[in-house]
Amino acid sequence: MRPLRFVLAVPHGANGQILPSIVATPGQVCSDVAALWCDSETPCHFLNRQCCLIGIAFSRTTYRRVRAAEELGLAPAEAEEAAKHLVANVWGGYVAILGDWSNGPMGVLVDPSGLLPVYLLSTSEHVILTSDPLLIAEAGGLETPVSYPALHAHLLRPEQRHRKTCLEGIDELAPGSLHLLARQGLQIRRIWHATDFLPRMPIPAFTDYAAQLKELGAAVLQSWSGMFGRASVAASGGVDSSFICAALAHSGERFDCVTLATPDPSGDERIYANRVAEWFGVRCVERIYDPAFYDPSRSSSRGLPRPARRSFQHILDALLVDAMADLGASVIYDGNGGDNLFCFLHSSAPVADRLAAEGLGTGVLRSLIDMCHITGCSVPTMVAAVLRRRLGKGTRESWPVDASLLTCGTDAAYSEPLVPWLSPLGISGSGKRDHMVLIMRAQNHIHGLAAGPPRFSPLMSQPLMEFCLGVPTWIWAHGGRNRALARAAFAQELPPAVLARTSKAGPDSFVRQIFALNRNSIAERLLDGLLAANGVIDRHAVEAALRTDERDDNSMFGRILDLLEAENWARSWTR
Repeated sequence: MRPLRFVLAVPHGANGQILPSIVATPGQVCSDVAALWCDSETPCHFLNRQCCLIGIAFSRTTYRRVRAAEELGLAPAEAEEAAKHLVANVWGGYVAILGDWSNGPMGVLVDPSGLLPVYLLSTSEHVILTSDPLLIAEAGGLETPVSYPALHAHLLRPEQRHRKTCLEGIDELAPGSLHLLARQGLQIRRIWHATDFLPRMPIPAFTDYAAQLKELGAAVLQSWSGMFGRASVAASGGVDSSFICAALAHSGERFDCVTLATPDPSGDERIYANRVAEWFGVRCVERIYDPAFYDPSRSSSRGLPRPARRSFQHILDALLVDAMADLGASVIYDGNGGDNLFCFLHSSAPVADRLAAEGLGTGVLRSLIDMCHITGCSVPTMVAAVLRRRLGKGTRESWPVDASLLTCGTDAAYSEPLVPWLSPLGISGSGKRDHMVLIMRAQNHIHGLAAGPPRFSPLMSQPLMEFCLGVPTWIWAHGGRNRALARAAFAQELPPAVLARTSKAGPDSFVRQIFALNRNSIAERLLDGLLAANGVIDRHAVEAALRTDERDDNSMFGRILDLLEAENWARSWTR
């Protein structure tokens, strides 16, 4: 799997040119006409004289690759109509450059999944759009300095993906929107709306939902595997990665598993991963986290427009790539975003949603008991939480602020979310709003088709996202099990021990180790670094946090390592 790389430059006010010219190098795109460069490994198809499609697109009806307009019934139209047609008939990870037959402005459509992100920089002469921020320097000879106000905003709300990146002047284009490059400036038209897919009455039976999810999951994984070839699955034996394994097996695709573990039991899921591999008759390669491989001066987010990855992820990348090579695979699938997509809510929201939809009855009582099982709380406590939510008092801030170790103050202009899903007021306080927030929180943790390691997060594909948005929140909690529908979809094709599993492990002990072993180097980089010099971090608070014992529950080792990642990322962009 190679990253998809392109750069497009459009002169300001370039109406009249329907599609860009193709050039041989990134350095040639900034000219007096719209011009496009694509890496030789990046699919680029002119579907007709109006539409250039970059990336990977599949038909919504056949789930096969799309390479021509005839396969879609795409006729010449205004850019906005063409965009609507594409979003309704195509899915994948793609960007469409759309000309306008009425002599209107050229438009750029980013598919709703966001699996191929696009970044924009407007200069005095051109609008430059790219999948890789590193190409901006090649295209326009421009520096890409760090925006420290935007970096502060990112660290304040690290789970929110912002429209403004942490590079000066570079914005990310919202997935599911058409961006018209008009004479008077950028005009945005929302084409895909998350709220269009929310549940509608009547509600199908749980078993019907499970059957639909099974077939959809298998079709989506088969489509991606037809593109990438043999895959390795980053398997933990949990719900999300096991769902991917079962979907691949159901569709007849070949795969193997790789699992990562800490030397101690706290982060060792090998027994579960091996059960899954044995069940499907595939290989499972194991790798162990070794703190000696950690480099405190290296950024795991290098080349990306924001430091959204964890400081230690370069070790995971290396271990997974090494295992992938041993297995002869071309891509690693991970279950990132699964908890979010499969609506892992830990609140009274599903009960309140069912009460609003059906009124008080046996169904609401069943959901009440289900959520008591999932959350571990008593019935009176859950009833009180439902009532508070019904009165508008039980909802939490969608994007809680983490101001720890930071200086005060961030301009609100840097905190605008990438996607405007939460703007409709009609869903305020509902569990579906919480579900959408969960999916939005996954956006910084998804591995897509652009820059990064050869990992891919297929669960965030558009058909799965639309289906899951359409499932009521209480269905996901059926029987008192979180992500119940994802478990039920392949219930006949997974080991019972995996289906029943609710525990999770993680590399926490390994992360504590790397903090302890590298404390002095971390202190030197943070206290004398760019974040301190540019007023992002509270130097005295960081100094105090560095002295805490990483074994204590109140230790801030995780936050310190996130700040270190931001520091290393900023240095990687500073020449």
